[in-house]
Amino acid sequence: MKKYDFMQWTNFKHAIQILFLTFLAIGCSSEYDRKVKEGLASQEEYPELIFGLEMGQTQKEFFGRCWELNKEGLVAQGPSNQYVRHVLDANSPVYQPEKSMEMLFYGLFDTANVMRGMRFRISYMGWGPWIEDMQSENLMESVQTMMMDLYGGNPFFELKKKVNEQPIAVKIDGNRQITVFVFDNRHVHAIIEDLNYKS
Repeated sequence: MKKYDFMQWTNFKHAIQILFLTFLAIGCSSEYDRKVKEGLASQEEYPELIFGLEMGQTQKEFFGRCWELNKEGLVAQGPSNQYVRHVLDANSPVYQPEKSMEMLFYGLFDTANVMRGMRFRISYMGWGPWIEDMQSENLMESVQTMMMDLYGGNPFFELKKKVNEQPIAVKIDGNRQITVFVFDNRHVHAIIEDLNYKS
């Protein structure tokens, strides 16, 4: 079996643009600022991501764990070598949604190749532009529900600014921030970040 040839973080121009828009929106929210201060002041640390991956691990550890998951048949290589792919269905050890979803994920690494978070791109399996209840506006709520089930903690709240004319939802627990937003008609993006390392 061929080992993954994942794209390096420095090539994720599109992800950086999305993060910039998110940061711009976040910077305009006083409620957000207050929750960040409260989260960091609590000194609570939440490093857990998925599949035993955690913030603070190296890129090498990330690749090694993904290779193990691939051998177990739990993940596959995602499109264009930019993501790891896992199907969320009744057999998923991560989450079992009512409608099957494709979950693409990849670690967010700093300049020292240490994982400081993770980005996700999620869509319904069998999506079609004509299937009303599989559009990303409906998926947005499902992804927030999934993130609450996986990570618990404080509820999501909406920021005043939007991405693609849709609201940005954020939840903050200690050092961990989870941002969810509609990317296009099909996909919802979720980003988990360690606030201790967020510029």
